[in-house]
Amino acid sequence: MLPFIYIFGVKIPMYGVMTALGYGASVWYCLKRKNALGLTREQILDIIFYIILGALIGGKIFFIAFYPQDFFALSLFDKIRYGFVFLGGFIGAFAVGVYILRKQKVPVLPGADFFVQAVPLGHAIGKIGCFLAGCCYGKVAHSHLAVTFTNPQSLVPEHLHGVGLYPIQLVEAAASLLLFYLLYRISKRKHKDGDIVAGYMLGFGIIRFIAEFFRGEEEIYIAGITQNQITALIIAIAAATFLWRKHCYAKGK
Repeated sequence: MLPFIYIFGVKIPMYGVMTALGYGASVWYCLKRKNALGLTREQILDIIFYIILGALIGGKIFFIAFYPQDFFALSLFDKIRYGFVFLGGFIGAFAVGVYILRKQKVPVLPGADFFVQAVPLGHAIGKIGCFLAGCCYGKVAHSHLAVTFTNPQSLVPEHLHGVGLYPIQLVEAAASLLLFYLLYRISKRKHKDGDIVAGYMLGFGIIRFIAEFFRGEEEIYIAGITQNQITALIIAIAAATFLWRKHCYAKGK
């Protein structure tokens, strides 16, 4: 596809460009809706800065933990640029987010509900970057849905160049956009604190669990499913349990 673009002779990775655009879109969305939480522009930007920092640190830690050989094979510069795991980024962002919300004296659940809405928007744009770079590529596909990667700079392994693959990155991008829209609709209606966070976790868990069946990268399998699927399943079950206890169990008592 298009792993890099050149501007005035400078080689710029499209994955980084799309990731930056994803962060930018998320920030823009939060600023547009800042009145919903009653925060100032400066407070919004301050909280987002620390959430992004937590995401970057968490994503890098997970990459080193789960893919140590890939990490140590990279050059020093590429160790900084590449190698992030979204699940680790989410956990890091959530942990730092809770800390900074408490420090700013913002109620945690309403605050988390507000900021998490922008996550699938940024994730969708970032996944387009994955597609352009060739990372997170799909399994071999013998159908009209298949796409082929031929650029020698693509992150798709050379033996798969010219081979039809599932465009799973674009499917995840579309699913994330749908999740973003659903969370937005929930935010506009009467809901309980924590519903949007739980809704995001449930949606993300389901999307990631299904998407892993079509991912072509080698993974560690346990009982026929990947480690990422186990993590996604745990996230989805935890979110569903939270929603059930808040909406169904509470009514039955």
